Amino acid sequence: MNIAELFADLSFGELSILHWAGEGNGTITDAGKERLIRFANDGLLKLYTRFLLKENDVLIELKSWITNYHLDARFAVSQGEEATQPFLYIRDMPLEKFSDDVIRILAVFNSYGYQYPLNDDGNPHSLFTPQGKVLQVPHPQDGVVLSVSYQAKHPTLTLADLTQEIELPEVLVPALRDWIGYRAFGQMKTQEALAMAQTHQAQYEAACAEVVQQDLVSTSTSTTNERFNKNGWI
Repeated sequence: MNIAELFADLSFGELSILHWAGEGNGTITDAGKERLIRFANDGLLKLYTRFLLKENDVLIELKSWITNYHLDARFAVSQGEEATQPFLYIRDMPLEKFSDDVIRILAVFNSYGYQYPLNDDGNPHSLFTPQGKVLQVPHPQDGVVLSVSYQAKHPTLTLADLTQEIELPEVLVPALRDWIGYRAFGQMKTQEALAMAQTHQAQYEAACAEVVQQDLVSTSTSTTNERFNKNGWI
């Protein structure tokens, strides 16, 4: 499903009574598209946070004086001359830039394949995640490279390309449409609109619950240190 197909489905279905959704004729007005793209990105973030739908990894090179490593593109080597930070420790590449898509850290490996324990106060080898996008290394050593596996966001949808694919399991597409319906009707202040918003919110929650109950989307993690091989570190 791409963005144009999502818009058409919403016009024919969940948003069919709205004037900016063509009142059910399959089209969306330009003003409506601006709203819907925001609602869609919001819904995708909700779903990608609730379910483990995408996993990425990135390399960081430790500095002996830095204990908190922010998985933020500002600290990526690919920033080059445009960098605003004095120390760049995210080891990405010009043709494969770090996309700033971290939701939360899942696992951390060294170049020998050792997986570090996370957030274990009783383990002297443990690393920590004080925030979703921050890796804390209590005893960093210069030049040591770690591979950080993380739960990733969906790429941001834009109106520049309505053929952009929406990377979502088919079983979660109705949940996305209901989230958009909830946001669209929730902006209106009439009793009828608020009732519609509540209905879509309930249907969104029910769709997500069914996915969990029937285990329709895998929520387990399978982490490796493949990033070292990709970048020629080993």
